[in-house]
Amino acid sequence: MKRYLAPLLAVAVAATAGVALSTAGSASAASAPRLDQKTIYMMDDITAVFEQSKNAPQYSNIENDNDGCGWTAGWIGFCTETGDMLDLVKKYNVANPDNVLKKYTATLQKLADDQDDSTAPLGSKFSSDWKTAAKDPVFVQTQLKVGHDDYLTPALTMAGQIGVKTNLGVENLFDTALMMGPASTDCDGMPNIVKETTKALGGTPATGVSEAAFFKQYNTIRIKHMKNPCTPGRQNDWPDAVGRAQALQKLWDTGHTSLAPSITIAGGFDITISNPHD
Repeated sequence: MKRYLAPLLAVAVAATAGVALSTAGSASAASAPRLDQKTIYMMDDITAVFEQSKNAPQYSNIENDNDGCGWTAGWIGFCTETGDMLDLVKKYNVANPDNVLKKYTATLQKLADDQDDSTAPLGSKFSSDWKTAAKDPVFVQTQLKVGHDDYLTPALTMAGQIGVKTNLGVENLFDTALMMGPASTDCDGMPNIVKETTKALGGTPATGVSEAAFFKQYNTIRIKHMKNPCTPGRQNDWPDAVGRAQALQKLWDTGHTSLAPSITIAGGFDITISNPHD
């Protein structure tokens, strides 16, 4: 199952700053949770399950799914239409100035500026050049860094604000940010789902709501957004992705809050991660 991402906007810590943390009074934001490397590997592998139905990241994967994203490629499904692939290639250009994708930068810029999902402007060799680049360890590390910076960092910032302590709680926020948007301007995005959940429960884990209760409500609200998105162009795609939220809720129901292996991702995926790695 592929990611159906809202257009990438400027991602920064400030993106989540406008979220009301509690309708029952403010609480001081806790520090963001610290994740060990094995947990990050597990989160990346869960993303691989959701994105490519594999139990490890697929850096060379590239497809045109005709879903409004243009080319969808790499471990999180970087898209040519949304601008996150442009962000990736620009950073790869800095890390390895002689890379095989550098020549596409101007075209990727235009596609992102125009929010154009056409694949023809990149030419017939783009997909093979992507696969070539994916053999470069520098490109692999750049993919990981951009994915984490753009989506995991906002999730950790939000986790700190609302008092989330569990790895599974962070994973819920991360997957929503990655798929539906990390900014308060994303109408179906992670900050707005947190805001709606906080309103429905009258608080957050920082103000005494249990994480299990918070994320049960959160996943219920997320599924409503997936079934009836306000994000333009996603009405036909996101309803098919509800298994992501269902799979994460199943982990809550079965007590896998630490994300320690081995875990099986349900929600129609039925893939087991026994040895997390990137």
